[in-house]
Amino acid sequence: MFNLHPPMVHFVIALTISGTLFEILYFVTKREVFSNASLLNFLLAVPFGWGAWFTGHQQEEIVRDFIKNTYASSLLETHETVGLIVALLVTVLAILKLISYGRNIKALNLAVIVVSLITSAIIVYQGNIGGKMVYLYGVGVKPVMEGQR
Repeated sequence: MFNLHPPMVHFVIALTISGTLFEILYFVTKREVFSNASLLNFLLAVPFGWGAWFTGHQQEEIVRDFIKNTYASSLLETHETVGLIVALLVTVLAILKLISYGRNIKALNLAVIVVSLITSAIIVYQGNIGGKMVYLYGVGVKPVMEGQR
């Protein structure tokens, strides 16, 4: 079966960070086009966030036995927990942006920026964990998982 986890993850990263940049541009310039762009990015990030968490959970079932009792196993548990946090935060972020959309309430717009920056930072942390699992320990890499070098 094709592994959908990597593409899902990369969409969450791109959409959330792009949305954050658009939101900052909106806050600075007050140009509606940036507000529209951030809203669209945040809304699209939600299904990809949950899709990344779900497909990651499926992949965990496949690799768990291969990495049992290794450092990669503890990384995997952290990665799964942070993945759930990311999916929840992206959802909260989209809802917050929907609430603030079309309203010129500085405190609400600032809250969207703060939540989006926190969410983006956690996504970068999450990607670092995932990168370590793949690039340092070969988790999910077919030749490594099958014992071929």
